Amino acid sequence: MLVGKVEGAVFGAVIGDALGTLVEEMDRDTVGKAYGGPIFNFREPSPLSVCPHLKKGQYSHESQIFLMALEVYAAKGYFDENLYIEKLVDWVKDEKSHRYPAGSHVNAALSYAAGLEPDEARVKACDIDGAIPAVAAGIFRWDSSYDAYSEGRYIASVTHDDEALVDTAGVLAVAVSEVLGGRVLLSTREDRLGFVEILREFAQTPMVRSYLDLLYQALGREDVDLDEIILLIGNGSFAPEAFSLALYIALTNSTSYRKAVLTAVNSYGDFGGDTDAVAFITGALVGGYLGISSIPEEWLKCVEGADYIRFLTKKLIDKIKQ
Repeated sequence: MLVGKVEGAVFGAVIGDALGTLVEEMDRDTVGKAYGGPIFNFREPSPLSVCPHLKKGQYSHESQIFLMALEVYAAKGYFDENLYIEKLVDWVKDEKSHRYPAGSHVNAALSYAAGLEPDEARVKACDIDGAIPAVAAGIFRWDSSYDAYSEGRYIASVTHDDEALVDTAGVLAVAVSEVLGGRVLLSTREDRLGFVEILREFAQTPMVRSYLDLLYQALGREDVDLDEIILLIGNGSFAPEAFSLALYIALTNSTSYRKAVLTAVNSYGDFGGDTDAVAFITGALVGGYLGISSIPEEWLKCVEGADYIRFLTKKLIDKIKQ
């Protein structure tokens, strides 16, 4: 059962990213012009997208960094900061390998490549992409939310120097660990509210706790559409904001991976949003909760590097079992 959950979390996250990248930062009107309406399946990126150079099924830099963190765990059986930095440096030196021309991970990797020490290399930014690699900690430390929180923070702190970002990363790792470990049920509203209370106990910053409070408030509402929730929580790249919206979507669509991820992908609203990150986190949580069998086979076949992801996941599971 754990194997299916791990596979579901890994593939669920990367597929969410690949689908969400199609409409990242595009508002509803632009999505209509680019694709004729909401995204329901993989397709070639529109020239109007932020990633027109990508191909159908390819994912963004966020999945690239996440997979690097998984590679470290799969190789070492623990999180090795030095190996992670080596991978970041190799990635940034190959300009064809990283998907965006800018970003906090790129800046941190360039600083490490220039020989700077961690205190100088870390970037002061609170974008959600800095927290996303912490999902790897939640997967590997599926049996201990306390270890997941600590290592989620650790991974984020290699590249980022912002307490709200690092705290978000830790709580994100806890959410993944709780789901994979089967320590939470998401069937009822009381279940979902209880899950948020668990996450709030781990949060150490007022900023992250305040967004979890907004999430708690949103889950207590009845018959509200997603646009109202976006107005309440937000859908931008600010880490506590994107994380809380992804949690809301995951918790209110926990019986269907397809529905959850497509809701996240199409959470751009009237002004655009960080849809790839929101869908990545949603996909990791619901994929991990329901398992690999919940993900449409056509999506598993279409996503970039599916064979490698399966190979990496198997190596990771072998290390988890040791």
